[in-house]
Amino acid sequence: MVFNKTEQQEREYLEQVTRVIKEAIQGVDSSVKDHVDTLREYKDYLWSNKDIDPHEIRSMRESILNHFAIGESVIDKRARLEKILDIPYFGRVDFREYGAGAGVVPVYIGIHSFYDSRRKMNLIYDWRAPVSSMFYDYELGAASYDSPAGRTEGEISLKRQYRVRGGKMEYMIESSLAVHDEVLQKELSANTDDKMKNIVATIQREQNRIIRDEEARVLVIQGVAGSGKTSIALHRVAYLLYAHKGEISSKDILIISPNKVFADYISNVLPELGEEAIPETSMELVLSGVLDHKYRYQTFFEQVAELLGRPTAGFIERVRYKSTFDFVAQLDRFILHVENTYFRPEDVKLMRLVTLPGEYVAEQFRRFHRYPMRQRFEVMTDYIVEEVGVRYRVRLTTAERNALRNKIRDMFAGNNDLQVYKDFFEWLGMPGMFKLRKNRTVEYSDLAPLAYLHVALEGQKSYSRVKHLLIDEMQDYSVVQYKVILKLFACKMTVLGDANQSVNPYGSLTSDMIRKALVAGEVMKLCKSYRSTCEITEFAQRIQANDELEVVERHGDKPRVLHFGSEEEEIGGIVELIAGFRLSGYKSLGIVCKDEGLAKGLYDRLKEREQEVHFLSSQSNAFIKGVVVTFAHMAKGLEFDEVIIPHVNSGTYKSDIDRGMLYVAATRAMHCLTLTYHGRRTGLLNVDL
Repeated sequence: MVFNKTEQQEREYLEQVTRVIKEAIQGVDSSVKDHVDTLREYKDYLWSNKDIDPHEIRSMRESILNHFAIGESVIDKRARLEKILDIPYFGRVDFREYGAGAGVVPVYIGIHSFYDSRRKMNLIYDWRAPVSSMFYDYELGAASYDSPAGRTEGEISLKRQYRVRGGKMEYMIESSLAVHDEVLQKELSANTDDKMKNIVATIQREQNRIIRDEEARVLVIQGVAGSGKTSIALHRVAYLLYAHKGEISSKDILIISPNKVFADYISNVLPELGEEAIPETSMELVLSGVLDHKYRYQTFFEQVAELLGRPTAGFIERVRYKSTFDFVAQLDRFILHVENTYFRPEDVKLMRLVTLPGEYVAEQFRRFHRYPMRQRFEVMTDYIVEEVGVRYRVRLTTAERNALRNKIRDMFAGNNDLQVYKDFFEWLGMPGMFKLRKNRTVEYSDLAPLAYLHVALEGQKSYSRVKHLLIDEMQDYSVVQYKVILKLFACKMTVLGDANQSVNPYGSLTSDMIRKALVAGEVMKLCKSYRSTCEITEFAQRIQANDELEVVERHGDKPRVLHFGSEEEEIGGIVELIAGFRLSGYKSLGIVCKDEGLAKGLYDRLKEREQEVHFLSSQSNAFIKGVVVTFAHMAKGLEFDEVIIPHVNSGTYKSDIDRGMLYVAATRAMHCLTLTYHGRRTGLLNVDL
């Protein structure tokens, strides 16, 4: 017999569940009131009895703190129950475990679990629970799931999906597939929002495998544009927090994200899933932090802007070379050279009758070879002072000890990072490969090698508090950057990106190269693109083909390429497109230019005619819904209902790096894509129009 066989029975059951949840909320409200009343009583007692014993005051303070802590926990529980009340569950599987007398158990699956204390049973299972994995992984028939108790095998006899909002069922679908296509189509066809949303109701089998992988020390996710790789990585974090509760918390995880707008855009996912937001930083801040923020440096945005402009051949060559494995190998050889030649021992006169031969000092430098070179001065000094004390029965003063340490340090010719780095290129016979900019600004491609040298010479405290590291936009980081990351982080890592969406073709890495750079790792691929319609995806494929990309069937209007007679006419055309967007029902329109300069210029022109237009610059901190003018590098990772790409003329888009920017811009569009230009159309649009 099927539990809740008909849709009407399901709706009645949903009402029963919501009643139980409401009762639980009332119970929590009563508990909150009790804690508030108790705290008020403590407060009144303290005000009325100002001369009470200090021990009693201390005891009451502890009680007050305990009530505060419990009260906060109860309030958190209430917030979670409110979320459950809004969307109690989205899926169901009826599972019968193999074995004598085992009956069919209906398993309702939601974002959070809900336990009915009166009936002593789970009414809803968390999507991360072991039993819930069957919803994503199996069709009707034989199925199994792994739990701490071992593997449980049986069969699924029924599978349903629901859309519940505000505690009301909008629809129910019988499903024999992993996640019913109709549900997926409804979700993909919906308009975007100002924050990335959770996707627990539509997680696909290949995505679920990545989310629940607990074995890989380094998991490299290569995902095509629109495959949901960032969302999957965040759901993976939520799963790990659930599976290892008590061992790892949100504050133990760190994400290296491309910019603050992107960090803001994804900031809602984990709180939606009941977890706290995780700390985020950038690769630049990590590297600059290693160097104690001593150097001015070119940012990654500035490097890309220069590459998109009119870069010199020397600049391109410097960027390209410093992204290679050979460059890191040469750095390692040079560090060994520094070890062998930069310490130049001398005789040291300690006291009137005691002189330390240079050979003896050199021996001590070698003795402590396990220490980074600059850390040896201190331990060498301690060892020598102890040896002298035993042999000559004298005790050096603090001043004498410090003088000895300073003499030893001065024997080392590698005490200045920047000078050692310059020496490296002289040693290579390639002095032109290092160039300081105005105001002694270090090029972006030199920041990581400098940090790598610093760690080798000075040592570096690792990020020991971080138990899991997420690195997004993996293709934009170089081999030497990954090598620095390996030295700083000893934890498990999830690294994700798309080699086809590099904003720096002179230094981008494939997933296999990243796995090699990180020494070990498992590469998992996400090849299905969910973001864009088939028509938009096909258009983007003609700009830059990706043979691994698979399109999820969802259709819409064909992208348009509009030609205008002049720049003024093109801007007028864009204003008309904005007006059409406002009538469309879509929520977000991205006007994505090639670079920041073009974006700022267009924004200034549009502001003369349109008040409600926003500019996302490299300095922005938050994503804004509505009409947004930005540029391809900034738009990476974001998505819009509708996208306009201006200036697609031969003068703007002409090189390989321009092609990459055009591809990134086109793949931001979910439902509608329009390109505009005046003059001659770019030859990078390899499409029949």
